[in-house]
Amino acid sequence: MGLYWLLLFSLNVLCVTAGDPSLEWGPYRPILYFGLRPQTPDSLLIGLMWSQGESKSGILKSLRNTCEMGDGIEGYGWTIYDTRTGGRQIMHDSENRVDITTEFVKADDGKSWSARISGQPIAGAPSTIKTALVFHIALEKYHGSSSKSLSCAMDDSEFAKCSGHDTSLGQFELLMTVGDTTNVHDKAIHSSTVSEDQIWQAKGVFSNVLETTSQESLAHEAGNGNIHFLQVIFEGAFSMEIIYSPSQGAAVDPDTYKKRLEDLESSFPKRVDDAFPRDDGYHYTRHGDFVQEIISNLQGGLGFFHGDSKKDISYAPEYQETDLDFWTKAREAMDRATITMVEPMSLLSHTPSRSSYPRGFLWDEGFHLRTIMEWDFDFAVLVLQSWLNLMDEDGWIGREQILGKEARSKVPGEFQVQYPHYANPPMFESVLLPAFLAKITGASKYGGNPSKILASAAESKSILEKIYPLHARRYAWFRRTQSGNFTAGYARPEGTVDGHGFRWRGTTPGHCLTSGLDDYPRANPPHPGELHVDALAWVASSAKSLQKVAAYLGKEQEAEDYSKDYKSALHNLDTVHWNDHEASHCDTSIEANNEFRHVCHVGYVTLMPLFLGLLDANHPRLPAILDLVSDPSKMWSPHGIRSLSAQDSEYGTGADYWRGPIWINLNVLAVLHLSELGSADGPERERAQNLSLSLRDRLVNSVFSDWNDTGYLWEQYSDKNGRGQRSHPFTGWTAAIILLMGIAKKQEQSGTEDMERHTNVLLTSKIAPLWHTLLASVVGTNGKRN
Repeated sequence: MGLYWLLLFSLNVLCVTAGDPSLEWGPYRPILYFGLRPQTPDSLLIGLMWSQGESKSGILKSLRNTCEMGDGIEGYGWTIYDTRTGGRQIMHDSENRVDITTEFVKADDGKSWSARISGQPIAGAPSTIKTALVFHIALEKYHGSSSKSLSCAMDDSEFAKCSGHDTSLGQFELLMTVGDTTNVHDKAIHSSTVSEDQIWQAKGVFSNVLETTSQESLAHEAGNGNIHFLQVIFEGAFSMEIIYSPSQGAAVDPDTYKKRLEDLESSFPKRVDDAFPRDDGYHYTRHGDFVQEIISNLQGGLGFFHGDSKKDISYAPEYQETDLDFWTKAREAMDRATITMVEPMSLLSHTPSRSSYPRGFLWDEGFHLRTIMEWDFDFAVLVLQSWLNLMDEDGWIGREQILGKEARSKVPGEFQVQYPHYANPPMFESVLLPAFLAKITGASKYGGNPSKILASAAESKSILEKIYPLHARRYAWFRRTQSGNFTAGYARPEGTVDGHGFRWRGTTPGHCLTSGLDDYPRANPPHPGELHVDALAWVASSAKSLQKVAAYLGKEQEAEDYSKDYKSALHNLDTVHWNDHEASHCDTSIEANNEFRHVCHVGYVTLMPLFLGLLDANHPRLPAILDLVSDPSKMWSPHGIRSLSAQDSEYGTGADYWRGPIWINLNVLAVLHLSELGSADGPERERAQNLSLSLRDRLVNSVFSDWNDTGYLWEQYSDKNGRGQRSHPFTGWTAAIILLMGIAKKQEQSGTEDMERHTNVLLTSKIAPLWHTLLASVVGTNGKRN
């Protein structure tokens, strides 16, 4: 499985994308409030800017383009959106005293589209308030290319017309029309030719053009160029439309536009309810709006990224981190390393936050796709393939994808370089892969968009056969690069299985960014002999998943090997990492006298075996762990499970990132696995079921309440008052909250199915008549518990 195989896989990914024209165009520039592009590198980029329109200085001061938390917008996002069709987005810009609505709809063939932008002055604003609307249209790799062209001009029947040619798109045309010309105060087109580095900096280029003109408004200089600004200044309410059509595609006419948007609006609520069923307590209309906006904004945060990236391929020996002060020596090696600019690559990925993190993050995307797969399974597979296409021959994928200068503009320089010895929680293998398999086998119901993959057993198996070797390669890479030190130099408990313990590389005093839990307390100072319980839990969960897939594909020896890894990992979780005094799994380290010790900071790290489903219903440690989860003085809060015990000495200290606040992603895993324990036979079944429902309600109520107040999902939530904190909007892994709103129904179904299985056995026995009577008194005619 060398370079040839990876190339073959790359071509397959491209074929999958090319075979579905409905996905060619979209708002795939999530860094912008409204930015359109095709899933094609080095092609056409389109974006929308707006501002006050009273004066040039007002335009320059209030111009909106990239999503910024400092813009003072009181809520923005998609109220309805499907990646394959389009949708509607609203921005409440109180400082500019206007509400902006963007609508985007694709034609049936996906090659043509129409976007409508409308504005409504907010309450209290003058009816004649002026708003400047500016479209920027740019063509990449324009310089020196005889096959690329782009020109714009005023049009007699329309406001403006742009036409051009691109290597991948062919001949195309853009028409801009104004709904009501009587409220147009001013209009202009400015065409420029700028360097390739400036193509993505539309706001800066426009501001410079406006500042240097002697006029009070944009100078009209239409013509040829690689970037064009089409500006209209309106008085009062307004609307305008931009229509894109290739030479071989039919334009989206007004009737088609209206019908496709109406069809989407009428079908969307039921489609959402089918994909994300809600329990009776969440059946209110506002809860429906909540789920619809979350799945819309998760999809609306999708981006197509292309560009070069920075990578340290020095493979310095200090990166093995074997010395006592390894972090210092690793830092010195990084400072003297020559950074390589990796050739441009492409990625299709959802983003955690359009304002703060508008790029691909490896373990975040696992949570994103865990939600997306319920809505559109085939699309989730496509995005996963796009990520796997980034894998190098060793099995490494960079934990943060900073592709191109536009992406790097949002990242401090010290965090731009990616290191091939740095890992990240393997969400794809641990959580996503078994969820895919459950859909394919029918173990988990699917209510999303029609799936060609799930409709065909052959296609399903073919997809697994393509992606399984890459997941296996990632697993092997993780085990190799994050392995713990089991040499005789470091003491380990009696009974330890050598080789089955792991340590996150990249740990520094006070931080372990590679674990995903940045400032969560660890051994301080770090030690090359320490072992991290969460790293082992991720490996165990991945081995469990790969064993299932290998068995499904008939790879018996590989399945047996993964099973051995899994059992050894479970053994070491209890032998190496369990601490009787704290009644929890803990990290370990080595004392100065070479004595083994536990480093116990009770929180998400110690609960990772529970979160990842490594404790079965009869596990001897389960009662103690459930005690810990449900203890209000430690982990249990009115709003969810804290990231760090309230009794820990480092609770709420420092940056307080993972030291107490509630993170929805891991709480979702907790609810899902507690729910599984609540549906399985075992002594803790009832308690696990009650905890899963109580935790679910605390999480949903907190996130819903804050969304209702602020209009946003947030990066994390306070364990004290449940309020959202830090980055917003954060419709990344926080969106996974909608996976929980129907778990009571799932538990009922599971309970009924258990009864039915028992019934099939009992009906063959002598007590069948008695069982019929008992069953009728417990289960109603609709198959639900009475």
